[in-house]
Amino acid sequence: MNRIIHERRRLRRQINSNERLDKYLHFYITAILSINMVLILFAMLSVTIRMSLNGVGFFDSMPIALYILPLMIFLPLMIRAFYRNRTSAWNFVFLVISSVFFSMLSLLVRGFVFCVVLNLVAVVSIFIIGRFRPQGNLRQAGKKGIAYILLMNMLSLTFPVSIIVMGQIQIAATSTSTIPEIILGVPLADFDFPYSYVNPTPSIISDLEVSQFGVDLRVLENDDDSWFKLTEWLHALNESSVLYTVTLTSDRALFVGETPTAIGTTDVIRQVFTSHRNAITNLTESLDGIINYPSTVIFDLTLSQQEWQKLMFHTRSLDLIGFTGLMRSSIYSTDVSVIDQESTLLAQEASNLGIQLGILIESFVLDDLQDNDNVAMRLAGVSISSLNLWDTIQVSCSRSRFSLEMRGDVEAYLVESYSESVAIKGSKWTMRLGDVGNDTDIEDRPAPVYETFDILNNDIKLAAGNGVDTLTIDSLSSLLSSFGPNAIIDFHESLSTTHSGSSRYTFRIYAYRAVFIAIDSFDILLL
Repeated sequence: MNRIIHERRRLRRQINSNERLDKYLHFYITAILSINMVLILFAMLSVTIRMSLNGVGFFDSMPIALYILPLMIFLPLMIRAFYRNRTSAWNFVFLVISSVFFSMLSLLVRGFVFCVVLNLVAVVSIFIIGRFRPQGNLRQAGKKGIAYILLMNMLSLTFPVSIIVMGQIQIAATSTSTIPEIILGVPLADFDFPYSYVNPTPSIISDLEVSQFGVDLRVLENDDDSWFKLTEWLHALNESSVLYTVTLTSDRALFVGETPTAIGTTDVIRQVFTSHRNAITNLTESLDGIINYPSTVIFDLTLSQQEWQKLMFHTRSLDLIGFTGLMRSSIYSTDVSVIDQESTLLAQEASNLGIQLGILIESFVLDDLQDNDNVAMRLAGVSISSLNLWDTIQVSCSRSRFSLEMRGDVEAYLVESYSESVAIKGSKWTMRLGDVGNDTDIEDRPAPVYETFDILNNDIKLAAGNGVDTLTIDSLSSLLSSFGPNAIIDFHESLSTTHSGSSRYTFRIYAYRAVFIAIDSFDILLL
């Protein structure tokens, strides 16, 4: 340590003797400190502003705003202190923390490599020429230091305290007597949750007609039994007035393997679209002789369970290194031009059905639409131009799916937050909610999210009150198994008597969305 101090003094004397070099390093360190401050504040302000532009209320961004507040106060004061008096202790710490933070981000955003290099030079320079001893006597400096630390800690506590308080109080409420168009999912194979076939009996068809609920027949494209069950439902619905859609889901899990190293590679995307095109032929054969055609055919472009789990593992673990590495390998493993070509080809072939066409997408696509580029959305096989090909865009906002991977119920805020964003996109955008009842997923993990009609109705009224016209709810089988054979009518009656929805704050969902918005903010530096 003594040797380091001795070398520092020697270098400092040499630099001080060279007035031009000393002045250059002084301005250089000040500039780097200022750039770091601007980048950090830009990232946080960008998230706050883009969230608001995406329909999310400014109050939802309050924790971020309260985190920015002390930074906006202290960072300029710290930089000013260095510029005027070369006060360096806190600035040295700030540079070290910034260097570590930018180093982790550089795994995704290569432009931050330059920031890291510049920061390291500044760290060495400020260590040599900076003043670490306090001005005045130690007693006065100690008092100022303690007051400074206490004030900074008090301000920084506003961030976690606001999260806790907002998580305990109602932050959003809607009031509406309107019942949106409700479509009950009918899985015809195992997807996220175990498959339980519902036989389309006259009683069920009658209940659907009375309640005016539609159904979504979800087919696993490479499963012959799934297609056979679809045919049964098509014939049962043929002479009914029940509105229905058909969702075609590829076996994406088969394409990505058990342990994917990236999400949505070009090869996987090609296989997904090829599977969808092949399914058009099967669907055409299934519709032969059917008069009551589906209102919409939806192509599922969501991630496989393995991909979703890998993404959420790094997210919930706050593993910045793992997350940025995964995102970069995934983004650069997917060719957007292939997505455009495959989407156009699929839309052209499917247009021969003479039915409205749509896609089911991941929720993070919504947060990648701000500046009309194709960053994170490509992981799900979606691009800006391909979105314009479809009549309907359904956003997967499964509370069950999110809650499973986030190790706890994300509550109504998931629907509240995303429904605000979906609503401003227009009537062609719809939402798909989570599984009804006390279910377990295909890995036997319990997912008791919508255990009662009250909880489900609350989410529906939140979405409807925010302006979403159509909601697909999974699933008819779990609804009947959890609430009995009269569940369809009971659900409709309970929904008719519910006129409002409310939500508390779930910062985990806000943070999840903020991550993708932050990536979108720095996409120019991806390199």
